[in-house]
Amino acid sequence: MRRVMTISAACATLFVVPGCTTTEAEEPDNCLPVTSTDLGSDDGWLGLIDQQPDTVSLLVDDGRGETVEHRADDGQVLASAVKVVHLGAYARAVDAGALDPDEQIPLLDWERWYVPGTDGGAHPAALQRLGISNDGIGAADPSGTVRLDDMVTAMMQESDNSVPDYLRFRLGDDALIDAAAAGGWDGFDAPTLVGDVLALFDPQLGIGDRWATANRWAFDQPFRESVSASIQIPTYDEQVERVQNAFTRGSAAQLSTLYRSFADGSYGPGTDVVLRQLEYQPAPTGALGLGFKGGNLPGVVAQAFELRRDDGTVATAVWLTDQLPADRYEAALNGIAAQQGLIVDALNSSEALDRIACVV
Repeated sequence: MRRVMTISAACATLFVVPGCTTTEAEEPDNCLPVTSTDLGSDDGWLGLIDQQPDTVSLLVDDGRGETVEHRADDGQVLASAVKVVHLGAYARAVDAGALDPDEQIPLLDWERWYVPGTDGGAHPAALQRLGISNDGIGAADPSGTVRLDDMVTAMMQESDNSVPDYLRFRLGDDALIDAAAAGGWDGFDAPTLVGDVLALFDPQLGIGDRWATANRWAFDQPFRESVSASIQIPTYDEQVERVQNAFTRGSAAQLSTLYRSFADGSYGPGTDVVLRQLEYQPAPTGALGLGFKGGNLPGVVAQAFELRRDDGTVATAVWLTDQLPADRYEAALNGIAAQQGLIVDALNSSEALDRIACVV
């Protein structure tokens, strides 16, 4: 389903303004067939929407009156894109004084939530960036400490998988649920990345309370050693099936609503902390900030952006893809830059947004 709306500038608000109206914009009149399957190119990503529409949930809102969407309300696997909810919970806790960003956290307490070899090297890369001596897997000296706010940068920049469960343990499930609700995402289910990863390798570990299983991994050393010794790598197709059946899901609309609340300030307390972490890369010309968090799992690629412009307008984009076969998944990971470039172009250019509108 596609929707393109034009909204007058006076109506571009979260509140109902008497006399404001919305009208359907005309379909792009310069659409051309997109047949490419090359995910290293813009056309290949556009072709994926056209060729496999049931694998994509997408919503792009340029903040200037035009929105393009496709299956925006359908739930799909979020992968690491879900970590912005943990970021929101952290930010709210910092704002309330419940967490101190300068608190020194024992590396052991961070790494107890780490499942080595399952994060594509994110954790050791984060340790390296933070100047923490490591052996390419974990910290060389677990008795050392790390600043809490630096741990959160690892969650956002390298996409460290252990920080979200650490934050869930520190803050509790209600903090995550409330953090999502503050951004308009109701009914959020608190995920456990440790529990999901363990279930990916052994479905028996996914039966029952996954958070309890994650806590056993974190605090029960014999259990941790037993699981580590018995792990077997499933086939790619088995991994895709397990991810599809059991991992945390959400819609492009839910994630987009959360991002917009960050960008326009309606998220409330903690917004400044969120933006400081989310917008760690330099802002492009004409913008105050560009925030991003993506993620991937077998068969899944997720992208979410917010753009705050100098003129006060805000743009958001969420593009979720799943069920990719092995060859297409590899191509998608190699072509991430092309997809991200297409998304950023769509946030800034009506012509680029129309290219997406032509295939949804």
